[in-house]
Amino acid sequence: MQDDGFVVPPVRPERGGGEPAAGDHLPLLVEVVNILWLFLFGWEIAVAHLISALLLAITLLGLPFARQHIKLIALALFPFGRELV
Repeated sequence: MQDDGFVVPPVRPERGGGEPAAGDHLPLLVEVVNILWLFLFGWEIAVAHLISALLLAITLLGLPFARQHIKLIALALFPFGRELV
């Protein structure tokens, strides 16, 4: 038999009855933790990214870095439940 690198994903069994799965409350938990993060730490990091972006935007060479700091503001505000690619 030849292995061509194809991997079959595991099959998830169907849930029966009215019992919730273990991961059903995960989106709610992510939202609660994101709100806590926003008020405790996120706003400070977002302001730091905004100030850095404004300072970097002064020069022509700093414009690409300023754009990246602007993109990082959303991640600084709500980091949980996100995937970085």
